[in-house]
Amino acid sequence: MGKTTKTLFTWAFCLIPMLLIAQQRYNPDSLLQVLPSAKGRERIELLRHLSRAYIGSDTEKAVGYAKQSLEEAEKLGIDTFIVRSLNNLASALQNSGDRRNSLPYLDRVIEITRKNGNQIQLLEGLEFKATAYAGMKQTDKALPLAQEALAISEALKDSVGILNALEIIAAAHKDLRQYEEAERVYRKEIELLKYLPKRLFEKGRVYVNLGEVIMDLGKPMEAVILFQQGKEAFEQFGYPVGALIATIDMASGLMEASDLMAAQKAYEEVLEENKPIGEPEINALAHTGLGVISMQKRAFIPAKEHFLQAEQNAAPAGLYAVLEKIYGHLNELYCFMGDYPTARVYGKKEKEYADSVLTADIRDRLSELQVQYETAEKELQIAQQKSELYQSSVLSYSLGGSLLAFLILAYLFYTRFKLRKKAELDAAVIREQKLGLNAVIEAQEAERKRIARDLHDGIAQELVALKLGFDALGRRITKIAPEESAKFAELGEQLDLSCTEVRSISHIMSPPVLEQQGLAPSLELLLKHTLQYAGIDTQFRAHDLPRQLEDKVEIGLYRITQELLNNIVKHARAAKVFVELYMKDNQLILRVEDDGIGFDFEVARSRGTMGVLNILSRVSTLGGAFSTEHRTPKGTIALIQVPV
Repeated sequence: MGKTTKTLFTWAFCLIPMLLIAQQRYNPDSLLQVLPSAKGRERIELLRHLSRAYIGSDTEKAVGYAKQSLEEAEKLGIDTFIVRSLNNLASALQNSGDRRNSLPYLDRVIEITRKNGNQIQLLEGLEFKATAYAGMKQTDKALPLAQEALAISEALKDSVGILNALEIIAAAHKDLRQYEEAERVYRKEIELLKYLPKRLFEKGRVYVNLGEVIMDLGKPMEAVILFQQGKEAFEQFGYPVGALIATIDMASGLMEASDLMAAQKAYEEVLEENKPIGEPEINALAHTGLGVISMQKRAFIPAKEHFLQAEQNAAPAGLYAVLEKIYGHLNELYCFMGDYPTARVYGKKEKEYADSVLTADIRDRLSELQVQYETAEKELQIAQQKSELYQSSVLSYSLGGSLLAFLILAYLFYTRFKLRKKAELDAAVIREQKLGLNAVIEAQEAERKRIARDLHDGIAQELVALKLGFDALGRRITKIAPEESAKFAELGEQLDLSCTEVRSISHIMSPPVLEQQGLAPSLELLLKHTLQYAGIDTQFRAHDLPRQLEDKVEIGLYRITQELLNNIVKHARAAKVFVELYMKDNQLILRVEDDGIGFDFEVARSRGTMGVLNILSRVSTLGGAFSTEHRTPKGTIALIQVPV
């Protein structure tokens, strides 16, 4: 239950302050009375305030007035009002759940404010864009934006900006399951809030989110105390929904600590206090929690009623993550009750709502990230060139010919400073590239392991059970109708092949031999399995290897070898492949050699081929080097060197 709540509400907290302030500050009726006579800047601001007044209550009006405000600002042509209207429109779209369509408006905000140097408006645009990416679960894109926002906030000494940036950074670490780092950032927020006693919303937010991290670290009672502090802060702020979210988390913590009576009381309190609010998500979560408690008490009928009530709240609201949990619990409930056909129906429903496209998203995101960094480098170069030309012109016209000697000296100092700053900037870009690539690759490997585990523990087990039942049925039918035995034997072989294929896919996604025996045996087995059906002779050799390698080095070299072997099978037309793994001068060297028609990696790199980009990305994250050369008389040699 705690993880479900975290998924649904963590990123929503980042935008709610603006929603609440807008509702408290602006009265739409009074604004509408003044609007017909307003012109110019006054009209732009009135439209913007109208949009903010409707945020959270009427999506169509909030977005509509925001667009009108932007149109009026474009006519006026003043950057400050254009940026305010763009940020406001992005906020209205995000609060309506349309994060993706808010991004182009935020890109314009960032472009304009980088040019005119308005750091306050740039900060707001960066925070909105980071929150949008985070809400879309693109943590690798949210994190650099939040880090830049944090640097600007610290330079401006903007305490609220620092809090918001830290919140996004901490939530990103939490999404990446880097719980110790998330806890460190949240506690930094708490220290800062000691000097900001009036920031009650931020106080409630950080205590609830820190409590969820502590829950993930296995300390439920410590988390319950934090949730209680968050609830009290939300109540003082006058935000009942936040207080109910904190209470739901408290109930989850009490369940983890096996205090079912207190947890039940908390869930019942949530249902009662949500009656005037009518938030379906909160009702669904509370009923789900009560259903789990009833199931643990073996009270199956009340449990079923709670789960079905939760479904009635979640389904019309399109709460797919909550529905996935509800159907999972119903599957368990009917298994306990011995009603396996109904349990299977709910098991299928659970899988229908499960996330099945994350692996493809990660692969696409890796390609997008590469393009993003290349584009950023080009934009920085163009910006630097324009800056140099402008400053050179200003110096030339202001000082004149009489100060030529001084101009030469100033230019020399400036060039030296520029080169140093460019080197620092290049180093910062490279660091961000590595951080982003590391985050994507870690998420990709975690998802591979999850899919492999689901295949092995779910589908594979079901197939094995089906095979056992099928064999038993076959033996009985053979006795009754011997003439059908051959057909049953053929069907049994097909079922065996299906079981073998599922296990094979599971092992490819997350090879168990890599964890059990290490890199060298895994590569030898990969070489055999990949090429044995392609009619290619294989040879593997490993020598002078260290006793133990880092996990990221092992999985990185394993995936690189996978990609190289796939290229050989698809393109090389090779008859023989030789793979060698060895140590030399503190370098772990992987050599893959084939006698095929050859493969031009430089051409593939320039075209942005996905397989080659994957290899180069993984080599980069390992701090290694990749090179290829032509083999005599024919073929290709790929060489990967990784420091260990």
